[in-house]
Amino acid sequence: MKNINLTLTSAGFATLVLLGATSSTVQAFSLTQSNPLKIMPLGDSNTRGRGEDIAGYRDDLWMLLNNSGFNVDFVGSATTNPPNSWNQSYGFDRNHEGHGGYAISGSTYAGAGDLMSNIDNWLNAATPDVILLMAGTNDFIFQNTTAQETINELGTLIDKIFAWSSDVSVLISSIAPLAPNQGLSQEAALYNNMIPGLLGSDRYQQNNLSFVDTRNLFTLNDLYDGIHFKPQGYTTLANAWFDGIVSASNLGQPPKDPIVVETPGPDDSVSIPEPTSVLGVLAFGLVGAGSLRKRRHVSPFSTR
Repeated sequence: MKNINLTLTSAGFATLVLLGATSSTVQAFSLTQSNPLKIMPLGDSNTRGRGEDIAGYRDDLWMLLNNSGFNVDFVGSATTNPPNSWNQSYGFDRNHEGHGGYAISGSTYAGAGDLMSNIDNWLNAATPDVILLMAGTNDFIFQNTTAQETINELGTLIDKIFAWSSDVSVLISSIAPLAPNQGLSQEAALYNNMIPGLLGSDRYQQNNLSFVDTRNLFTLNDLYDGIHFKPQGYTTLANAWFDGIVSASNLGQPPKDPIVVETPGPDDSVSIPEPTSVLGVLAFGLVGAGSLRKRRHVSPFSTR
């Protein structure tokens, strides 16, 4: 039985589908551990950044994670495209594996490689705990490919990642819509619609695998050239990744201990989760203030 959670972003609703098995052998990664959680942003130029926002979503996501008090470490061999300005009290971790022009598999143009040929070396060097994978755009721009061929390659890439470690957690996002003049836009849209079927198959029932569904978050108006995001688009993407990370972590998992629900008395305080872009606002909206009940299990988002 797959666990489906809605997550709320600042731009609207995104759906995170937690696709790992319910077996106790599959453990959510921890956002509350003392050692930094190693996160690898993996993909093409929409991971690296391009245009008016050369750091892409990475600087926005780094701020969201740090401002939430999470101890994280971005990992990867690349440090290109730092933000144009950085006025935070802490530094920006520039490590990533976002490579412009890279397809999932196969050649695109001279000087560009692919993810498939490099993934083993990147994983061995960085040893990530969590991977944020957004890939497939360049397959449709530069290769005469189909959605089925690309989804098959995505499956092979995921297999290689889990062959490296069955303990790594992988979050996969749908890709940005493509303008009709920028490649096989209809095939790209079909590919996005095929991703949840691949990730939810029996093939990955023993793996920590999540689909960060951004299909309804973006239109062509969010792209400056029909391929790459405008700054606000990268910010929206960062919020979707953040929601996905928290929902797939130990903070977003159902508590293992029984929850006793009681109607609060007149002198009882009710622990209401701190509204965040992830669980608090959504839970409050779904439950409603009039039907809130006191829980003996304290939420990880409690203000206490």
